[in-house]
Amino acid sequence: MKKIILITISSAVLLFSCNSEPSTPVEEAVNAEEQFMLTNLDSLVDMELYYYMEELEKKLMNEDSLELSKAYSIKMLESAQKHASKFTTSEHRREAIRKGVRAAMGLNQDYEAIRLNTLIIDENSTDTNIIEEMNLRAFLYDKMDSKEEAKKAIKEIIEKFPNHSSIENHKARLKTIDLSDEELMELFEKQNAK
Repeated sequence: MKKIILITISSAVLLFSCNSEPSTPVEEAVNAEEQFMLTNLDSLVDMELYYYMEELEKKLMNEDSLELSKAYSIKMLESAQKHASKFTTSEHRREAIRKGVRAAMGLNQDYEAIRLNTLIIDENSTDTNIIEEMNLRAFLYDKMDSKEEAKKAIKEIIEKFPNHSSIENHKARLKTIDLSDEELMELFEKQNAK
């Protein structure tokens, strides 16, 4: 009797599995990701685009390899550019553009990072926390070896925030910015010898 029940249950399971379509959760997940990446940015309103960027930010880091996903970074930059041009009065504008700046930097698009960062600086010039963006702009110019622009950016920080804790570092950088790598190394060696 037990054998008959066992055979009946086994047969029912076998028949059921043969009649139903195979489930492919991996395929469904891939399709969902493809749909996510194909989102039409033009069709999104302010908050939808901002929340889309929030989701992109969560997906940017590959937890297995701890690498940034280039595809998500590109989509983040495109989203920030769209947000910056389309939603000029958004309450989330500054943070949306910041996300774009980080994405541009991750993609080694320093000119675009500076362009977006300058939007933030220009639109928030009276904000006392704008020094963060100003420091970043000076750093990026310096990194790109655009010495004159870096000097101008550093001098602007010194003039605008003369009592900020980072000003001594900025003044020191102004003194060394025109030195070559070799001259800079010699200077550091002399300072360490003292």
